[in-house]
Amino acid sequence: MNKIYLILFILSGLTIKAQLKEIVELKNIGSRYDSMLIAYQKKAKDSLSHLKKDLRNEIMAAEEAKIFERQKEEERNQLAKIKSKELEIENLKKPEKFARCKSAEDFEMPSLANRSKYQSTLSKKKADDSTGKDHLSSLVLFQVTADGFIKNVVASGENRQFNTDLEITLYKLEKLTPRCINGFAKTERFRLPVKINFK
Repeated sequence: MNKIYLILFILSGLTIKAQLKEIVELKNIGSRYDSMLIAYQKKAKDSLSHLKKDLRNEIMAAEEAKIFERQKEEERNQLAKIKSKELEIENLKKPEKFARCKSAEDFEMPSLANRSKYQSTLSKKKADDSTGKDHLSSLVLFQVTADGFIKNVVASGENRQFNTDLEITLYKLEKLTPRCINGFAKTERFRLPVKINFK
């Protein structure tokens, strides 16, 4: 009997951990910058209160865009770390984890709606549409583990920046309900087509 427990203990050590610390750090980057942007808005509204609203909004929107770009750069760097770590894990060929579940549970495609408390300041200046298109589309492939965490996200479409933003968004999602088959959940691959219209 002790041999069985020893084998189970060794095998459990070989299964993939629920969520990479690199993904947790990616989520922390988003939370940190949300707080930073909200704090900036509060301070700027006070310090720029003597200016007309349009000018104040223009200044605030420009500064928020700089902070937001720093966030995006940090998130892109973190995404590269996630991809590297996932590749390292794939190369180890560790067995996937199974989890007990209730048969009534079923997987639902995640919502990509922005859940941030930060609302960007709107400037009257028209945003530059550098894509020159009226829409962006991409196909996102991803896996949901038996624990409900997302991994191995790959977005493919014409716009590289849009693909990267989609991958970051998927990794930042909270736990999902995995598909339950015959009382067990396992890692499964999904396809999520995404299209954004600008008109």
